[in-house]
Amino acid sequence: MEDSPNAVIAMLQSMTGTKWIIIGVLLLVLELITGTTYILWPAAAALFVGIVTFILPLSWEMQFLIFFLASAVLLFWGHKYLRPKMKGGEPSDLNDRARAMVGTRVKAIADFETGQGRVQIGDSQWRARVDGGTAAAGQELRVLRVEGTTLVCEAV
Repeated sequence: MEDSPNAVIAMLQSMTGTKWIIIGVLLLVLELITGTTYILWPAAAALFVGIVTFILPLSWEMQFLIFFLASAVLLFWGHKYLRPKMKGGEPSDLNDRARAMVGTRVKAIADFETGQGRVQIGDSQWRARVDGGTAAAGQELRVLRVEGTTLVCEAV
């Protein structure tokens, strides 16, 4: 039992650039298997430490400190900024017809009475409302937002 701490210290002291590169590649393979991106950052940190260790002779303490700091910074950056972009970034209007209509130009079918009327979008008609105004038949309007099944528009 007394040799266990000495064996761990000996293993830590024997860390070389080649061993860091091997650890980094093994972590990359594990990342490919899991696909979570959380193992990617320690893998990149291990590869970084391996390259730095080839260039500069560092003590094992400094190697692990650089590995820890690089892993922490990359994990934070990857989780906060890169991972959301990898998951699709901005939401798409593909399956959200209401959001896809915002900003669309439409034509009033008839005169709006009390700010309410109908507009034509493609081959369908929608109930519409013009806040604080009126619209005449044939007037071009722009969709501001969708409230339920009513398009809130403004004159263009």
